[in-house]
Order: sequence, then C-alpha cells, then structure tokens
Amino acid sequence: MTSLKRRSFLRPMRRLVALASVLGAGCTVFPNDARELGSLPFSDDFDRPSLGELWRPTGGHWAIQDGSVFTSGAQNQPLFLEIPLPADFVMEVDVTSLTRDVDCKIELMTDGRKHQSGYIFILGGWKNTISAIARLDEHGRDRRERRPTGMTGEKTYRWRIEKKGGEIQWLIDGEPYLNFSDRAPLDGPGHDRLAFSNWLNQVKYDNLRIWPYDLAPR
Repeated sequence: MTSLKRRSFLRPMRRLVALASVLGAGCTVFPNDARELGSLPFSDDFDRPSLGELWRPTGGHWAIQDGSVFTSGAQNQPLFLEIPLPADFVMEVDVTSLTRDVDCKIELMTDGRKHQSGYIFILGGWKNTISAIARLDEHGRDRRERRPTGMTGEKTYRWRIEKKGGEIQWLIDGEPYLNFSDRAPLDGPGHDRLAFSNWLNQVKYDNLRIWPYDLAPR
C-alpha cells in the first residue's frame, strides 16, 4: 500500500476510534442519561407555577396545577426526579385519584429514563380491581397483588414506602398495605431514581418527602 493510500485509509479509522472513545466515556460518566441535582433528605410541596429543573417528564401530560403535580394521562411515560436514591430509604407522598377508577402509580429504583425499569407500585389499577408491587414488569408473574383493593376513587391517600435492602413495605394512610421481598434487590447506578407514573387516569401528587432509611420519622 502506498503512503498516500495508507493515509487515506487511516484517517476514517482514526475518526471511528475517536468517536468510539467519546461514546464510551459518555456511557461511563452518565450511565443513566440522568442528572444528579440534589440529595436526601428531600421534600417538595410543588407550590410553584412549573415543574422546575429537578423534574424531567419523558412524555404524556405532566404539569403543576393548584400546588400539585397533575397528570391527565401519561401513558406510562413517567415524570422522573433527578435525585439518586440510596439502597435504603423511606418515601411519603399524597396521591389523589380524581376519578372512581383510582389507578395511581409510582415507580422506584428506576433507571431514570423509562417505564418498568425498577419497582412499580400500582394502587387500584385496571379500573380498581388490582393493587400490586411489581419488579421490572407490571404484568409479571412474580408481582405481589391485593384483590380487592379496598380503595375508593376521588380521594387522597398518604403513601409511605420503606425500602431496606430487598425488603419493601408499602403503607397507605399509616396502615400496612402490601410488601415485597427481593433476593436480588434493585439499587445503585441504573436503579436509583423515583418517578411519578400514570396510564390514562387523572391523578395528583403532593407533599413528597424522602429520607435515608435511618433518618426517617417513625
């Protein structure tokens, strides 16, 4: 191969190597394509006109309305909080269903980008016939269910979720509601984000509180 042909061949190869290096570095530094804009303890009362930089919608309809986060149908395109969660934490939030269907949803230990990338908590789903905690697949055979749900629509419920390793406790209005035990708990990079989620129901979220497990009020 002549020196001219060799130089012509090497130029595009160097460009490909450089591009691969940049992409590889990007994947290393930002494994979730998600920003880290805060830490715990964290609280948000949503008393402002817009979602703000801490919250990242991925589609659907998400907005601030009357001091709460409101959705009228996100079609499983969550609203992600840009703050990483530790392996052990406690979360509380007021969740209001504005219809009789109930059908309220929150996702935890997600990748910060997509639906069904962590634990999915569904209150009164499927027209208030099933409540569930699911892992990576809300239709999965390993989900924990509650039927009947014991819920009614057009009501505000105070959620509390406690995660300690692979043990997850879900309380509604201070009473145990469902639990889930995971032998391979989801946590760490790629499984460390919270998301409000929704299918087609009208739901409000308010008064969010998150603590490291050992600092949470009992």
